[in-house]
Amino acid sequence: MPAAALVLTGPQLGLATAAVDLLVERAPRRALTLTSYTSQAEAPTVQLAAAKAASLADSARLHAYRAAADLDEAGRLGVLPDYDARARMRMDAGMAAVHAREAVRIVCSAQGASSFGESNPLQRVWRDIETGSRHAVLNPEVAAEIYGKSLFGIRGTVSVMV
Repeated sequence: MPAAALVLTGPQLGLATAAVDLLVERAPRRALTLTSYTSQAEAPTVQLAAAKAASLADSARLHAYRAAADLDEAGRLGVLPDYDARARMRMDAGMAAVHAREAVRIVCSAQGASSFGESNPLQRVWRDIETGSRHAVLNPEVAAEIYGKSLFGIRGTVSVMV
């Protein structure tokens, strides 16, 4: 199960990174509508959005990479990770998806309504992450319930997919 969740997490990481890259690339060449800023890159609101989105994309990557490292270590040792480790890996995958989706949401808000125009590549990033990050394996609420219960020694009551 952790490997399946990580396979689904990979595209989320790429989409979040792509969104941040698009913001950094486009903001210097675009004015901030209805303000005196001739470049979005000069506007503190866009700078803060870029920082938050980049940090969330980094956080997503850190969660996914920790789960991958744990899974790799178990493979190296030739063991199946125990239930609690698998629960945390599933939580990490869910949090990676949540952070990646939030990074894209922030970029879209910073770029405004034009983010959703058909000619804007950001609309596809948004659509793909909104869909992919909601796969049942990445459901953060279910992952949190599984992980939270495992922290109290309660195992196997939510899903067999751990």
